[in-house]
Amino acid sequence: MSKDINKTNTHLEEALSDFISKISEDPNKNTDLIAKKFLIQLEKKFNFPKKDIASIFSHLEGVNHNHPIYVNKIPFISFCEHHMFPFFGEVSIAVLPEKNILGVSKFSDLVNNLSSKLTLQEKLTEEIGEKILQNLEPQGTYIKVKAKHLCSVLLSPENSIGDITTTYANGIYEMDSSLRAEAALNMS
Repeated sequence: MSKDINKTNTHLEEALSDFISKISEDPNKNTDLIAKKFLIQLEKKFNFPKKDIASIFSHLEGVNHNHPIYVNKIPFISFCEHHMFPFFGEVSIAVLPEKNILGVSKFSDLVNNLSSKLTLQEKLTEEIGEKILQNLEPQGTYIKVKAKHLCSVLLSPENSIGDITTTYANGIYEMDSSLRAEAALNMS
């Protein structure tokens, strides 16, 4: 780690420790340790060894399957680029293959990679669909992301919103409303 990053981390730890001590009701709390642990965990989330997108899609197989494939409720956690608070939930994916399929765990790898950064739920939903379309070349994809946003709960508890659902369709799912409806039904 460079000296600049170490210096920045030290400043962050000190500022966070000071902030925690000001809002804590326990004057004996070890705020330095809490701040350090928090920053280490945050750094792990953002810097875990991500798989290269190309490697996720490297094990494609030719297939004669012309019916939708549904991968439901892949868990994720990400951080809102507006507030830096977490949002978390589940991603469901519908893919109508053209000639290639993907191992089920690869969809989870993709979701983990794309959600491990500051982003918006809307961007995450679209990015998942676009990466699958670009790399798998299916007839289309339909993506549904359902998440809870801690920014809503923490910043405005009186106006707190439950789950937020975003969807994204491309290819045949964008054009065929009955196929989208079938996907939505299979994701509920």
